[in-house]
Amino acid sequence: MAKKSKKPAVKKFAPKATKKPAAKKSAKPAGASKLAPKPVSSGKGATPAEIGAAVVAHLNSGAVSDTPLWDKFWSDAIESIEGSGMGWAGRKAMEAKCADFMGENEILGCRATGPFVGATGFAVHIEIELKPKGGDTVRMKEVAVYTVKNGKVVREEFMYAGC
Repeated sequence: MAKKSKKPAVKKFAPKATKKPAAKKSAKPAGASKLAPKPVSSGKGATPAEIGAAVVAHLNSGAVSDTPLWDKFWSDAIESIEGSGMGWAGRKAMEAKCADFMGENEILGCRATGPFVGATGFAVHIEIELKPKGGDTVRMKEVAVYTVKNGKVVREEFMYAGC
């Protein structure tokens, strides 16, 4: 009988099989990511809904001055566009436009409905009864569309019925 050697047995280590991580399964077909919706926001600060609610409340309050509303929510770089095709750039120009309008008209009443809120702005339906200096009473309807960026109105556009 052969003698068994007392040498310790040498363990042979086979390399471990490495398991590849499973590829993430996507419910979207290839190329769909370019077509998928992406989040849209007006940024930080007051939301379009908050500013819109303040605008509607202000217009319905009968307040004579818009300045407190503008100071809180309007950008100094505001762009103001009228349905007539004219535009004003900057807060001072917008204020001058409004002063001219108020100087030419007596506001008899105003009713606002809305706001109609979107991701980056809001719209308000406005009905104004006014009397131009030396003229007859006029009822005017408009939709005002406001764009909001980082809690400030950066653009306002007024669209008139029948223009």
